[in-house]
Amino acid sequence: MTLPDTLRLNEFGFYEIKDKPTTAELSDYYAKRYYQENLTTYQSEYPAEEREHIEGKLRLRHWVLEQLRKASGTGSFLDIGSGEGWALDYFHRQGWDVLGLDFSSFSLEKFHPGLREHLRTGDLYEGVQQLVADGRQFDVLWLDNVLEHVLEPANLLRLCRRLIKPGGVLVVDVPNDFSALQQHLLASGQIDRPFWVVLPDHLSYFNQSGLRNLADATGWHVAKVIGDQPIDLNLLNPATNYVMDRTTGKGAHKTRLAQDNFLLRTAPLSAVAAYYEALAGVGLGRSIVAFLQPAMG
Repeated sequence: MTLPDTLRLNEFGFYEIKDKPTTAELSDYYAKRYYQENLTTYQSEYPAEEREHIEGKLRLRHWVLEQLRKASGTGSFLDIGSGEGWALDYFHRQGWDVLGLDFSSFSLEKFHPGLREHLRTGDLYEGVQQLVADGRQFDVLWLDNVLEHVLEPANLLRLCRRLIKPGGVLVVDVPNDFSALQQHLLASGQIDRPFWVVLPDHLSYFNQSGLRNLADATGWHVAKVIGDQPIDLNLLNPATNYVMDRTTGKGAHKTRLAQDNFLLRTAPLSAVAAYYEALAGVGLGRSIVAFLQPAMG
């Protein structure tokens, strides 16, 4: 595979951008442009099947959290990079004490304006540092599609380690990049580019081993990893290859929603979790969802 010359393989075993922006440049991008100029895949409106999908995935992760914490009660929840506020809203409805951090309140105020008092705005890293300085700790920390955007993922995970209560859980959701399937598709000519490389948004590109190495190096134990619907399998079929024919992308996405929603409506959460854990075990799934707990010692 020909590696884009803008990336390098780092000491943890995942790829990252060689020339990173400054902290000020990154803050400006997310505070003033990311949502406002539609530079993200997030949407201005969500139809019913999208909302069901978001809610279903949150129910599944909540169930996994209860198994790992060995508790079904409420607790304290910190969403670092809370974006539109879907997770904040879900756990708030379950009775949890929630707090979000984000560069901007723009998207939260659009979708969940009632949660504005639960959001602190500003640089994410500085916000986490302030919580550490204040001695705050939480039962659950949430990093959903955040780690690939930050300048120093290792530094953020080390700070998170200081924010977690004993027995707590950090949930990390990152894109599954440079997977064996993606590299096979590229090497065999079924796709003509590494479509998962998204500059300037993504500064790091995680695979499962790289994320595990990063967790080990920053004081975390990987308690469980689950995948999600393996939409990349569509790229093996010329009729559904959305990289080579972008007109097929909407259909692939709608199929993903329909499959996930069907499973989450009809199967026990324990079985759905086992299914997605098995997918992660064979390297499939467009995302890696890791549940981390403080390492012993």
